[in-house]
Amino acid sequence: MKNAGNKAPTITDIARLAGVSSITVSRTFTDPDKVKPKTREKILQIAREVKYVPNVFAQNIKTTQSPIIGIVTDDTFNQSYAYVIQELCQHAEAKGYSVMIFTTGGSRESEVKAVNTLVGYKAAGIVLSVIDDTPDYDTSHLKMLYHSPTRLIQFDRQFDTTLPAVYVNDERAGELIASVVKQKQYRHVLVIGGKERSRITQARVRSICDNISATTKITHLYTDYRYDNAKEIITAHFTAGDRRYDAIVGVNGAISLAARSVATKWSLTDVDFLSIDDIPHAEAFGFFTPAWLTITNSGPPSWQKTWSPRLKAAHGSLAPLLMVF
Repeated sequence: MKNAGNKAPTITDIARLAGVSSITVSRTFTDPDKVKPKTREKILQIAREVKYVPNVFAQNIKTTQSPIIGIVTDDTFNQSYAYVIQELCQHAEAKGYSVMIFTTGGSRESEVKAVNTLVGYKAAGIVLSVIDDTPDYDTSHLKMLYHSPTRLIQFDRQFDTTLPAVYVNDERAGELIASVVKQKQYRHVLVIGGKERSRITQARVRSICDNISATTKITHLYTDYRYDNAKEIITAHFTAGDRRYDAIVGVNGAISLAARSVATKWSLTDVDFLSIDDIPHAEAFGFFTPAWLTITNSGPPSWQKTWSPRLKAAHGSLAPLLMVF
């Protein structure tokens, strides 16, 4: 139900219908304990009838935080990202938080805009997967968060070791991949990473190479963490170079799927596929997917109170994230 002229109902409209002041209606939504139960229920009943939606932004003008958690991620194609987002949304809702999700698509400008928007809304926290984890990536737009009520947690791509973070243990993931390579006695392995200067790619590739036999030949291919970009580069590699590999390793799920897609196009049947990220229905594609999750929480006590106990409980631990198929 809307007012004449299709205008959304306001606090003033509800106050008139309830026979109370606008201040009393406002307190019902912002500080309900200060309103008598009978009056509060009457106001809420009228609000439901006229389909009134509180202006959360206006309510938070005088507060330091809003019940909003923001997720800013480069790409939601990655199955691990999708899983974490789903879990976070469920836990946030149970705690009375709403979740705003932003995808940046590899654009720093979009990342800046998303962070600024969440700070403007006085979000309680931001879960951020930056678009670039190379050492020279400009994170100056995040400095405002260091002294802001809005808390920051790094997801997957860590750029500051002093801040809370949730990410895959790259060294351990490389060791697990190497153990499969040794067990299967592969002679020639193609390891496909993201950008060559990516910290994640460097750590995972280095760990794989450090833990396999010297008799195993490793070919490196650097692509992109996004599926479409990776697929294009892998296609060019297979078109121009050697396609005789015993196994192909993708350093994340999107890259692994891109490699599998290209290999199918080239009818490469005598090759195994390994991935360091979860692959939906991996067994149907013949994937091995070893990966481990490290959770750290080095933030201040105020951060620890803000977020789910699951993060604190796993502090400093090494927990299995995915199964090995």
